[in-house]
Amino acid sequence: MANNFFENAGNPRARKLRSFVQPVDINYAATYKGVAMKTVYFVLVMCAGIAAFFYMDAFYTSRNGAEAALEMEAVVFYVLLIVTLIASLIAAFAPKTVPVTGSIYAGGMGFCLSLVSMLYAQEFKGIIVEALVLTILTVGCLTLLYSKGVRVGGRLKTACITALFVSIIGGGIYGLVAIIAPNSPIISSINAINNGPIGIVFAAIGVFIAAILLMCDFDTVTETVENGLPEEYEWYASYALIVGVIYLYLKILRLLAKIQGNRR
Repeated sequence: MANNFFENAGNPRARKLRSFVQPVDINYAATYKGVAMKTVYFVLVMCAGIAAFFYMDAFYTSRNGAEAALEMEAVVFYVLLIVTLIASLIAAFAPKTVPVTGSIYAGGMGFCLSLVSMLYAQEFKGIIVEALVLTILTVGCLTLLYSKGVRVGGRLKTACITALFVSIIGGGIYGLVAIIAPNSPIISSINAINNGPIGIVFAAIGVFIAAILLMCDFDTVTETVENGLPEEYEWYASYALIVGVIYLYLKILRLLAKIQGNRR
C-alpha cells in the first residue's frame, strides 16, 4: 500500500507527505480517532467564525441598518479572504503549522461562508438548507463508497486537479477583466453563457471535481494512518478534509443557484 501511495502522482497531498514518513513509536502514530477529533476541532472553529458573522451582522444592523452592516461585513470578508489564502499557502508548504494555519483558515472561512450563504439566501429561497443537505448526503455517499473499496484512478485525479487550477486561473482572469472593463463584449458573452443551461453543466462539473478531490482527501487520511505517520500529521489530514468539504459545499451552492436562476 505504501508503494502505491507514493507512486501515485495524482494526489499532491500524498506526494507532500512522502518526505515525512519515518519510523515512529506505535503509541505516537496517527490514528483515525485522532483525525476525527481534530476534524471536530476544525468544525468547531469554523462554527466560531459563523457565530462571529451573525454577531457582527446583528450588532451593526441594529445600530446602523442592514446596508451599513453589509458594507462592514464586505470589508471583513475581503480581509479574511486574504488572510485565509496566506494561511492555506503556509499550510501547504509547512504542514507542521496546520494547528495554527488550519485554525485561521477554518475560522476565517466560517465567517466568509456565512456572508456568501446569506447573499445566496436573499436571492434564492431555501437554497442554504438544500445545499447543506446535499453536501451532507454527498459526503456520506462518498464515505460509503470509499469504505467499500472504491478508489479514484491516478489519471482522473490528475485531470481533476488540472481542471481545478485552470478554473482558478480562468476565474482570476475573468475577475480582473470584469474590474477593468465590466461592460466589455467578452464579459457580456461569458455572463450570457454562464447564466444559461451551459452554466448549469459547468457547475455540475465543478461539483464532480469537488467530489473527486474529496476522495483524494480520504486517501490522505487513510495513508497518514496506514503508513504510521507521527500523530502530529493528524492535523494535516483533518485540515484536508475540512478544505475538501468547504469546497464541495460552495460548488453545490453554485449549482443550485444556477438551477434556480434558470427556472425564472
